Amino acid sequence: MNPRLRIFLFAALGTALAIVMGVEIANDSFALSLLVLGALLWATAEWVQGPLPEAWLLAWAIVGYILGNRGFAQISLSRYLPLLPAETVLLIGVPALVARLAFGKAHAVFRDNLNYALLAWIVVGAARLPLDFNHHGFYAVRDFAMVYYALFFFLAQACAGHLASARLLRGAITAACIALPVVAAIEEWSPGFFFAHFTFRGNPIVYHKSDLLAAYLAGGFFWLWTRWEKSRHRLWLVPAAVNLLMLGTVASARAAMAALVLVTLMWLCARRWRIAAAQVLIVGSAVCVVVFVAALTNRNLQQTAVYSTYEHALSIVDLSGTGTYVNQESGDPGLNNRFRLTWWNTVVQDTLAQNPVFGLGFGYDLAARFLVEYDLIAAEDFTTRSPHSMLVSVFGRMGFAGLVLWGAVALSMLGLTKRCFRVGDFDALGLVSIAWVLWFSACVGVVLEGPMGAVVFWSVLGLANRTLAEVPADETVVVADLQPDLPADEVAASP
Repeated sequence: MNPRLRIFLFAALGTALAIVMGVEIANDSFALSLLVLGALLWATAEWVQGPLPEAWLLAWAIVGYILGNRGFAQISLSRYLPLLPAETVLLIGVPALVARLAFGKAHAVFRDNLNYALLAWIVVGAARLPLDFNHHGFYAVRDFAMVYYALFFFLAQACAGHLASARLLRGAITAACIALPVVAAIEEWSPGFFFAHFTFRGNPIVYHKSDLLAAYLAGGFFWLWTRWEKSRHRLWLVPAAVNLLMLGTVASARAAMAALVLVTLMWLCARRWRIAAAQVLIVGSAVCVVVFVAALTNRNLQQTAVYSTYEHALSIVDLSGTGTYVNQESGDPGLNNRFRLTWWNTVVQDTLAQNPVFGLGFGYDLAARFLVEYDLIAAEDFTTRSPHSMLVSVFGRMGFAGLVLWGAVALSMLGLTKRCFRVGDFDALGLVSIAWVLWFSACVGVVLEGPMGAVVFWSVLGLANRTLAEVPADETVVVADLQPDLPADEVAASP
């Protein structure tokens, strides 16, 4: 083709496309513009041979859900289609991954217990989706999200096999964990700031669900702690401590606090005692400061944030919900306990009565009977469909078949965690610690049923698994086992 003719054709095509894009933007529709921009960025990323384009998408989603949370989750890239961030990443990233697999340029599935258990869980869920869709329509697809979000595990696992992509994703997690306390503080002290300055189609880009905020702060502490263990630069201890202290200011931090304790116990079982000592030192120092300031200003100690955190921690074991709470910020966590236990009981009874083996299905209203028993039948603003527990959700929708396989996933995570401590990989330790914080939080909250927690959970779990996927199962770091708290230089120098 004549070079001048080729230039003319490209210029004409570009001009026409620019006019159409301008009209779309003027009508507040950004789908075409983002599609063109994405194609250009994709081609650029492939050309420069840096991180994979799908890794950039995954990093964008991870940072967005950690920092923006509920606000980021509501962003729709199209006015006419529900192209939410998680679905957009899967819509683009999964076909790209399949193409790379076809050309032998990626490896997304490994022969290990975690991959097998997760694939079996997905297959069981997908097998009943067509039947549920016939009965419940779109609601079945929406509830099935808790299963298809697991595709992020395989997407992250594939990206982690590419060195530049793995670095990008770890850097994205680090940046998000450092920035999260700052964003949370702004949202706490100036609630209207993000509504006024950071919105998309009238919705704030940053709007936190408090229990997830607390979970990410707890997970951020473990990740930043492992940055210190990896580099021994004491500066990492500052953002780690800030994450831990900020956790105590969050309204719904009970699940995250329990998760923090349980994951710390895992570290202690591996004889990593310094992390617990650091937590005691950080929290103890903060409590002393608050008590001193309260005494100096004659403020009632029972109305401080420290006492609110204490009451929230105490309410975790208040299963009957009969405890007395005096801090105004504490609310009535005992009532919240009764709320959850009643809902869980109704879901379990319904499932056992109707279909204990394969569950009630996706799309089934797990709240219907609960609303009657809890006298909320007239509550028009009650729209939650998940019973605040991933375990109960899996049992209610997939029965014992799904619950057993979900248990197999958890056991495989335990095996991965044990291997992380044995091998002594700091990146894998930090990633799997974040995954466990989210997993434990999901046992008593809506975390993994939606994208706000599921995308990050499955992504960090996939990254952790791939980090050790090619390490022989019997390979160990003897020094890390026998002397787990030696400084990095001493470990390297040990025989």
